[in-house]
Amino acid sequence: MALPKKKSRAIIVDNEEYRYSITTTQIDDKWNFSLNLIVQTEHGQGALLKSEGLVTRNIWLDFSDHKQYHKNDYPVIRPSDISKIITFAIKKGWTPNIKGSSFLLQLDNSYISNSEK
Repeated sequence: MALPKKKSRAIIVDNEEYRYSITTTQIDDKWNFSLNLIVQTEHGQGALLKSEGLVTRNIWLDFSDHKQYHKNDYPVIRPSDISKIITFAIKKGWTPNIKGSSFLLQLDNSYISNSEK
């Protein structure tokens, strides 16, 4: 089953069409959130790519906190990051055009573009 078009975005990497979806899940009582990335080919026939390990915060929950937060505390996943992650996953063994179980890729925030670029 393909990712729904209304809840995912298209991206082309190395002339292959993919769809991706990003969701968040609260992971602790300090309002840190896990960024959950799911990628699949446009036709939806192959294995899913799922990533774990990316973490962010919600700026609107911190806005009235009067603490000093740095903008790097709120990383954003850009399409260039998605492209880099897809390429990395294929090198690690993800076969996006072959049916099979989901490929789980462990990442950390070093895979997200620095917000000061």
